[in-house]
Amino acid sequence: MRPSLRCALVLWLFACTSTPSRGQQTFDRSTEPFVSANGRDTLGCDFYMPHNPIHPGWGVIFLHGGGFYAGSREGEAGQFYCSALAERGISVLSMDYRLRQIGKGFHCDVSIQDKREAIRWAAEDLMAAIDAFSGYFPEGIIAAGTSAGAEAVLDAVYALRLSSLDGAISLAGGVEPPQVWRNTPILAVHGTCDALVPYCIDLHHYCPAESAGALLLAGGGGMANAGANVDLYSFQYAGHELSTSMLTDEFFIEQSIAFINAVATRTFEAHSSNIPLYRPCSLSQHPEPRCQ
Repeated sequence: MRPSLRCALVLWLFACTSTPSRGQQTFDRSTEPFVSANGRDTLGCDFYMPHNPIHPGWGVIFLHGGGFYAGSREGEAGQFYCSALAERGISVLSMDYRLRQIGKGFHCDVSIQDKREAIRWAAEDLMAAIDAFSGYFPEGIIAAGTSAGAEAVLDAVYALRLSSLDGAISLAGGVEPPQVWRNTPILAVHGTCDALVPYCIDLHHYCPAESAGALLLAGGGGMANAGANVDLYSFQYAGHELSTSMLTDEFFIEQSIAFINAVATRTFEAHSSNIPLYRPCSLSQHPEPRCQ
């Protein structure tokens, strides 16, 4: 056997023995229904319960993205993320929520009131899921979301001031700036060139100020700059594609686990990290956001 081939084989065998295979059963997955916040609609959720949880009694509730008109808990990237957390010992509940904007979208011609109501529907369904299943996680709950799901999570933290949430993970999400930023620990991952959910504090989709849907949102950078308790990872020049690609990225998975560990052990500390991507930003409004 040639030396180079022998080395490659040794490395492959090491990887196979040191990393859990997705074929191994390290967690159980099951599906449960629950009643939405309106008391009428039945929604579904999937439990990803590890055989050996690293924080017994703790759980993550995950909300998918999709602009409040699309998406579900059955999206491949979301399932990958939830499975990856469970494989590493984190209990996860992935939930559906009511999509108010089906057939309507979430663009600049959608009124601010309609946008607020769509976000609130999802946030209230998060509350309904917590009411239904909090017994599974008596020690603590962290809500995680991507894009629209992250907006619902942040709305639950800052607008609804949901006391049952011990922390939140926001992937490419934003929130209307509150008068007072609660001290809830937040992990925020955001691209500085996001053309849909602004990285700093700006109008959703960068809508014209005179448009019906000119909703002001604070993204990851805006929250950190305004004084929220945020562990921020800024991907320089990255766009909203992070809301999907990061769900299957080892970096985001590992940062999520580190954040969950810090919240569960009461050792969380806010900080900011910049991750350079060597490419131009196509977002003319903010080529180099500084969130001043």
